[in-house]
Amino acid sequence: MAVQTEKISTGFNRAAVILVAVALLAGCTVARLGYAMLPWFGLWQLERHLSLDSAQRHLSSERLDALHAWHRQTQMPRYAALIESGIGRIDQPLAASDLAAWRAQMFGMWQAPAQRIAPDLADLALTLRPAQIDRLERRLADSTAELRRKYLGGSEADRLDARIGRWQERMEWLLGDLTAEQRTALRKLAAERPSDETAWLDERQARSDRLVRLLRRIESERPAREQAIVWSSAFLTDFWQSDDPARARRLAANSENGDQVAAAMLNTATRAQRDHLRAKLRDIEQDVMRMVRQIGRAHV
Repeated sequence: MAVQTEKISTGFNRAAVILVAVALLAGCTVARLGYAMLPWFGLWQLERHLSLDSAQRHLSSERLDALHAWHRQTQMPRYAALIESGIGRIDQPLAASDLAAWRAQMFGMWQAPAQRIAPDLADLALTLRPAQIDRLERRLADSTAELRRKYLGGSEADRLDARIGRWQERMEWLLGDLTAEQRTALRKLAAERPSDETAWLDERQARSDRLVRLLRRIESERPAREQAIVWSSAFLTDFWQSDDPARARRLAANSENGDQVAAAMLNTATRAQRDHLRAKLRDIEQDVMRMVRQIGRAHV
């Protein structure tokens, strides 16, 4: 069905060309840029992956700012509460199931943003041209290929060393310097529970493919805006779920292995390391609430 003129106008007036899936798939780490830079980062990613025209760029900037403000005001307090609950568990023994439950809470928090973003994704998709979708597909493919070279290159021993290095970096971010005994234990734990990088990269490719298929369908069929929102909502709501049962089982096993390693290491933490972790989480919580207060004052 062709999109009527008034529907195009409505799409442009409300368009929030915030293709968050692009940022999630692109391979860049948003955290390095900082939460306050997220609108700029999102616009840069959209431009990089889609080569926006001037109208799309203007709308992107406007709607990214609106989404950022909404997220600060409505979602960040939820993150702060989750962090606070984690602080309360620092001095207690942790099981892998505790970390799995925490991660499930984090994924559950995606549903509200998914619903908030769906109309914006649909509005953008209704403005895209085939060449822009082709560019997106190439960019995502290049990014995944680069990650395959990074994580699957070299010998099995090289990949194991790199995996252990990533684990050590994560644990030192949380706990500060590890003791020699902890580093030895971490190496042993990580080696006993190898991560399946192939499954993770295959899932990343599958998400990219689903995104491209969605955009091509909307661009070619030109549905009514309401139908495009339904399709976009379905894509975003299930974004983190695998559509391949075998791959889903492998990814679940990876997560369980990671939870076991993390719980084992956190349970070896010294008093000083637990204090380091508590201070780290408290700083994050305070930063979160500071951002919430800033957006609140901006609306007074």
